[in-house]
Amino acid sequence: MEIVVHHWDADGISSATIIMKEKGRLPAFTPPLGEFRFDPRVESGIYSSNLVYFVDLNMPKEVVDLANRGLIDKAIFIDHHIQEPIKHEKIIYHNKQYPSASFLVSELFNHESYLTVLGGVGDLGKSLFELEGFGEKAEKILESEGIKKEEILKAALLLDSNYITMDRYGVEEAVFYLLNAEIDDILSREEWLDKLREIENEISKIVNSAKIKDNIAEVEFYSPNAIISKVVRELVWNRKAKACIAVNRGFNGKYQVYLRLLKGSEEVIKLIDRLRNLGINAGGKPEVVGCVFEADEFKLKSVVSEMRLTLEAIL
Repeated sequence: MEIVVHHWDADGISSATIIMKEKGRLPAFTPPLGEFRFDPRVESGIYSSNLVYFVDLNMPKEVVDLANRGLIDKAIFIDHHIQEPIKHEKIIYHNKQYPSASFLVSELFNHESYLTVLGGVGDLGKSLFELEGFGEKAEKILESEGIKKEEILKAALLLDSNYITMDRYGVEEAVFYLLNAEIDDILSREEWLDKLREIENEISKIVNSAKIKDNIAEVEFYSPNAIISKVVRELVWNRKAKACIAVNRGFNGKYQVYLRLLKGSEEVIKLIDRLRNLGINAGGKPEVVGCVFEADEFKLKSVVSEMRLTLEAIL
């Protein structure tokens, strides 16, 4: 049996669907939402399979650990985040610094459709269309399928509404929904539209409460929803902050902390390593780092302090 283990956002969902369009329907699993770990439910599916596709999961060390524990027979790891390459006899490793995993998956499987672009705008928003080599390709794909930019951008938001409202089943179901869905099906799915309206109202209130000083935004809030990445994107992409640090103290008994930069930096990769050395479950890429941990004030102060020091070194 083959399975797909994918990230919970629009890119991960789109990428998993592309694999299934080329390989046929496969069981699909996503890790616990908002956390960079594999729980027993995912591990059970991995152990029962003879080939696992790990897609858009910036968890190379965790996947190698699964292999070393004998849970993986064979795996294909496909990602676009900066990370230490995997060198393991059981794992085929693919990584390119593409705007999204969906572009790399499409390349590997010789696939091209609106799903390719959907994953890209899920990660980069409208800035995808400004990227040399990718923006033009994305526009051509959309034009060939009669899809407008604003439609694909809205579709990505609707897909993300599942993980943001902590609907793990909804994330996994979305992979199969996309197998036969046209863009209009996504845009008119009432369940996702309701979720998105709820999310947008909450994000607006939080963003308006942020404090911006010297082009750096900081904000704290309490929410059971996984909205923190959307909050920092809004403040950096649309509110013109050069960077943002956000803290969610109400994430189902845990703390979430995110840092996003307008422009990526290698200093952020170093930050991720430092946080992991502190025992913090952290991941990201040059322009963003996110982490989640138990509600511990000392850890929270340490994480925020490390992020502020990183910004001082960059800005």
